[in-house]
Amino acid sequence: MGEAPLGTRSLVVSVAELDRWRIEARRWLEDAREDLAAARDLAATHHYALACFHCQQAAEKAVKAVLYANHVEARGHSVTALLDELSRRKGLKLGEDHIRNARLLDKHYSPPRYPNLHPGIELPAHELYGKEDAQACLKAAEELLKFLEELLRLLGATSSS
Repeated sequence: MGEAPLGTRSLVVSVAELDRWRIEARRWLEDAREDLAAARDLAATHHYALACFHCQQAAEKAVKAVLYANHVEARGHSVTALLDELSRRKGLKLGEDHIRNARLLDKHYSPPRYPNLHPGIELPAHELYGKEDAQACLKAAEELLKFLEELLRLLGATSSS
């Protein structure tokens, strides 16, 4: 195939680049939804620590989806820091409930998985989590995903499925 006509090559690259960001946003959102579904299943089967971790993962991935939809390469694992980045770049004023939910979920990135993060306690990490912890994390993750999915819909970056 021949070269693109002079002056159209950058347009082709730009469209391809836009598609890349949109596809990446959708991939992250799909995985966020999967993590939330896993968290629900884990909570229902009394695996509360892992349910909390997957809630954190769902929120992290959903924020990254919105960042990718805005052509921002997302880095890090803190839901709070990622929301701050999104807020700064888009000039969004986040509600206190979003910030509170992010902070709650950030607490469940590593501790549910590593017993050494609970010094002085002889129990495995998973025994330190209960139904109330999982319910609080599920509520926080569901609220954040609802908010972030709405942002993506407003951007036209994803379907409402």
